[in-house]
Amino acid sequence: MSNRRFDNRVWRWLASVYEVCRREFSLVFHDEGVIIFFLVLCAVYPVMYSLVYNTEVARDVPVVVVDDDRSASTREFARALDATSELCVTHYVANMGEARRLMNEHACCAVLHFPAGYDRDLMRGEQATVEVFCDMGLVLRYKQVLTAVTGVQQDFNTRIQKEMLSVVPLSMPQNTISNEQVALGNTAMGLASAVLPAILVLVLQQSMLLGICMLHGGSRERRLVNRGNDPLEVPAGVIASILGKSLCYLMIYIVPTVYVLHFVPIFFDFPQNGRLLHVLLLSFPFLLATSFMGQALKVFVNDRESTFIAIVFTSVVFVFLSGISWPRYAMSALWLAVGNVVPSTWAVEAYIAIQSNGATLAQQSHAYLMLWVLCGVMFVFAYLVERFLCRRRYRRMRHYAKRDAQALLREEYRHQAVDITEDRPLDTP
Repeated sequence: MSNRRFDNRVWRWLASVYEVCRREFSLVFHDEGVIIFFLVLCAVYPVMYSLVYNTEVARDVPVVVVDDDRSASTREFARALDATSELCVTHYVANMGEARRLMNEHACCAVLHFPAGYDRDLMRGEQATVEVFCDMGLVLRYKQVLTAVTGVQQDFNTRIQKEMLSVVPLSMPQNTISNEQVALGNTAMGLASAVLPAILVLVLQQSMLLGICMLHGGSRERRLVNRGNDPLEVPAGVIASILGKSLCYLMIYIVPTVYVLHFVPIFFDFPQNGRLLHVLLLSFPFLLATSFMGQALKVFVNDRESTFIAIVFTSVVFVFLSGISWPRYAMSALWLAVGNVVPSTWAVEAYIAIQSNGATLAQQSHAYLMLWVLCGVMFVFAYLVERFLCRRRYRRMRHYAKRDAQALLREEYRHQAVDITEDRPLDTP
């Protein structure tokens, strides 16, 4: 008899999980705002970001040369710069004033100045100076200017040092030390291939968080006009409610995850050195932890509009915490700890290693294990929020509504600083 009762309880619990999942599906696909966050945002944002950074490496950046030395050395230096793929010498001007005018007119992005006495200092073996003035409006162009000038300068230094050596052993090869750059993961050496894989992971996380919080805001708005009750809510336990909703979100995000993490890199030729199976296995605990995190953060959302105030600003914070702009090992202990509790931090680390460097999931076992740990941590937070905060608020709302049917709306209008007149019903927009 006890086993039969236990089986009945298990089946009832599984049935409640199913009902919560089914109701959540219905709420998602009958809410235009949530559809935009869950599906449209995942479809459009990766393409928009990829198109913005599609020109990964700037080529033939226009440069103006001001040659106050007018020697063979300066002309050879300028010709070597013009021969690089990064720069293009478009103008030779007489003075810095004219170069400044071209810079202000956006006719060039950098000015190369050879001061008088440049060739004389070279012949004496003294330090010669080349001045470079760059427009910092676009960091990508500044990087190309600096790279090209540094490379040409190093080649000239090597050649001058060879000419100044009086005795060279005959057995010594011409190039004692050779220098060759080989790109392993980011073969394009571009900004998009370095940054966009992390952005793709963050798009999935932020879209799910926004959609979950908007669903909660809609539920609270329904409670305001229904005396503290949500007519679309399924009566279920806390754990069944959390798992049922997470199951719904995971099933919805199967297609967006494959599209964002697999097909978008194919469309824009981002690094694709990993296996799709490893990417999918990595995304499962990442999405599960994100769904629990969203159900914990919903406590900060009181209506649908406050979702933007409470969640959207975290996008920039999570970008920096992921380590793509500043390495995580150089962060302070505080920010390192904050980043450790964000699912995208570990997912970005593992996804870049898999896709860019061809790592396997076993080689990223630490990040993978941390995602599963975050699943447990975020589930505990979601449980505490749902049981001790949200459901207590719902009971208080029902209690106040029993005493005064318009108390909830009146209090909501007071918080929103809405002027209520006696002739206007509270439940009218």
